[in-house]
Amino acid sequence: MVTKSKIMNIIKPSSPMRSNPKHTSGLETECLFGEIVEILEINMDWYLCKLATDKYIGWVHSQSLGCLPIPTHRVISLRSFLYENMDIKSRLIQYVPLGAQLSIRSIQDKWSVVLLSEKNNDIAYIPSDDIVAFDHVINDWVSIAELCVSTPYKWGGRDTMGLDCSALLQLSYQTYGKVIPRNTSEQVKLKKTTLKKIENLKRGCVVFWEGHVGIMTDKINCIHANAFHMKTVTEPLINIIKRLEKNYGITKMMDFN
Repeated sequence: MVTKSKIMNIIKPSSPMRSNPKHTSGLETECLFGEIVEILEINMDWYLCKLATDKYIGWVHSQSLGCLPIPTHRVISLRSFLYENMDIKSRLIQYVPLGAQLSIRSIQDKWSVVLLSEKNNDIAYIPSDDIVAFDHVINDWVSIAELCVSTPYKWGGRDTMGLDCSALLQLSYQTYGKVIPRNTSEQVKLKKTTLKKIENLKRGCVVFWEGHVGIMTDKINCIHANAFHMKTVTEPLINIIKRLEKNYGITKMMDFN
């Protein structure tokens, strides 16, 4: 059933976005707390959504959707918590992952007030060091990717409880003030400076293979979420090349600085 366009928010720490309206359908990506979605269609308890962050379209279960105040900040730490009070011993409402979007009413030194509902004035609290305003830019965006070392690998994962390779690039590069596509197939088409020689690689350069991507932390080492280690690791680029060369080689090297 088609519905008039409606804007809603993700109200869970993260929510699966699936290819079809059923729990057993393949995971396309994950939407993060506070992110805005446009409702395109409704099928029983499932909503066909377009994610405002990167225009990704897929099915989200109704339990993950609600209405939140307009977000003003995003989570910059690997994960943080929403607390009931300005007290580390108070009840934890839920966790919020890197990239989650929050409506911040005020910042009070070590704690920030998160507005959860404008109608009921529901609030929560989050450590101020864990958030930044939307227009905040981290020049060394690779340092955010490095926070994710040892995060478990998850196909389609975009929550820092489990990531895939393209989500690692998307989430970390977002802190540089740039929103890029979700999938490697689209990321490789971005208008960036293309490098011809491996010797020209440096921190902030990105290496693409068929269906895979990694971020250079220096001239030698590359950080990537991968199914070989089943987690995000930093390792010499040459090791990755040797592992993958039986099936496919590097398709493109780009400077994302």
